[in-house]
Amino acid sequence: MKKFAFLLSIGIIYCMTLKAQDSLQHYVAKYKFPQGSMVTEVDVVMENGVLMVNSTMGSAAIERSNGDEFTMPSYNGTVMFTRNEAKKITGIKIDVMNISLEGIREQKENSIIKMPVPIYKSTFPMKFLPSMLTGEAEDLPILPQ
Repeated sequence: MKKFAFLLSIGIIYCMTLKAQDSLQHYVAKYKFPQGSMVTEVDVVMENGVLMVNSTMGSAAIERSNGDEFTMPSYNGTVMFTRNEAKKITGIKIDVMNISLEGIREQKENSIIKMPVPIYKSTFPMKFLPSMLTGEAEDLPILPQ
């Protein structure tokens, strides 16, 4: 029974750790700063369960202090993430060494796969399809419209 209780407690601690990592995952993104800033962009990434801010100036771990506010202990700074009305993270504000930077979250382009328009037998002769798929369709006859 003691082994079961011990394994159960380890499982609960492990699940809580995973939940904490998942709750930080929505901060992970690339944030761009205005032209002329000391840093043009930062990448917020998860490394070994720790939220990190990476830039050309260096890397630093950040720790949650309250809500969307984080501390950057190695540089004695603060990081705050901003949200829109829909509660989605839209930006970042970094205050470190008397320097304040505000950037916006770079949105990932949706990789939409465009499906080909169906080609019906009445508008396209099927005998030309294999040559089109292999890239050998340069000398196909022009079909009447």
